[in-house]
Amino acid sequence: MDDWMTVFGSHLHSGVYSAAAETEETSIREAAAANGLDYTAVRLQDVADKAGFLSAVATALHFPAYFGMNWDALHDCLTDLSWQPAAGYVLYFAAFRTFAETDGVDAGIVSHVLQSAAHFWRENEVPFFALLSA
Repeated sequence: MDDWMTVFGSHLHSGVYSAAAETEETSIREAAAANGLDYTAVRLQDVADKAGFLSAVATALHFPAYFGMNWDALHDCLTDLSWQPAAGYVLYFAAFRTFAETDGVDAGIVSHVLQSAAHFWRENEVPFFALLSA
């Protein structure tokens, strides 16, 4: 994506996007800040399964202690985020494609959960972007 500033400029663009490479992270973080959005990087370099993925997300986003470590709980927390109030959210999943190559089934579920969360926030007029990196 060449113009993250434009994408992040409207809640109508909320969704799940591919990020070309981790070298793009700096421009993504800067575009998020310029648009007043909260930026969180979820590092997946050493993640190979569902439990590792959920743990990485919970840690990065500071999920509350009641997080249930399952897909429904992930969706619930991603569509709440009341403990991390912001004008909007950019979640950058570093090494997502590596995780997907290791655990394709769960990566598909993650993509669905992220799409659903983006739809929820778009309907509530809050920008929400999940960026899946190599």
